[in-house]
Amino acid sequence: MRLLAALLLLPLTLAAQSGNYSPKQHVRIQADADHLVLPVSVTIKGKDRAAVDARVDAIRKELEKRFADQPGWELREISAEFARAEAKSYVSRPAGGSKLFGDDEDQGDTTYASTARWELHTEADKGLKGVETLRTKAEGLVKAKSDDEKQVVGHPEYVLTNPQDYRNELLDQIKADFEEAKKHLPEGQWTLELSGLAGPVNVVALGGKRFEVSLTYRMAFLTPKPEKATK
Repeated sequence: MRLLAALLLLPLTLAAQSGNYSPKQHVRIQADADHLVLPVSVTIKGKDRAAVDARVDAIRKELEKRFADQPGWELREISAEFARAEAKSYVSRPAGGSKLFGDDEDQGDTTYASTARWELHTEADKGLKGVETLRTKAEGLVKAKSDDEKQVVGHPEYVLTNPQDYRNELLDQIKADFEEAKKHLPEGQWTLELSGLAGPVNVVALGGKRFEVSLTYRMAFLTPKPEKATK
């Protein structure tokens, strides 16, 4: 789903002629999103730590069941934590005084909580119908009217999940950029620096389905072309 490929070549400064690097150059490609994503999170609370963990696991299995054996529909777990005691403010002891954050001697009033987060994925070209289906898959995960179970369904968004797939195309454009630039620069030895080659491809959201992926590079003028001997 690749669209327009745009090559941006910035002017090289005269500083390059004295052995310095040129300004940082960018090569860019515009691409369409490949996925639609719907974020979902659940928070479970209770007095029994094991029961809270078991409830989160049951919700996880239910979500996995809803996505099982359905090509084009994917469930990705982003984070999940074991149930832990909620922090408490100062509260009164029966005999006076106070305690902070729940002492071991008052285990009976401890509330445990666990939060799990997922991303529900489908192909971007499914559009609104895809979003509606993802919302349906996210319905009814927690018990209705329960203060101990909360669910949050976020806003759907387009994402580009494969930006690294564009790396070779970007490198090909950098090579072409470099060779073309040398035709218009002083004769001599020019080198190409790709300092960020080991890093990820840069991604910028342009709005809607459109994204821009890019890599940066620099050119350096190392040595001038030797002067021809004059008689």
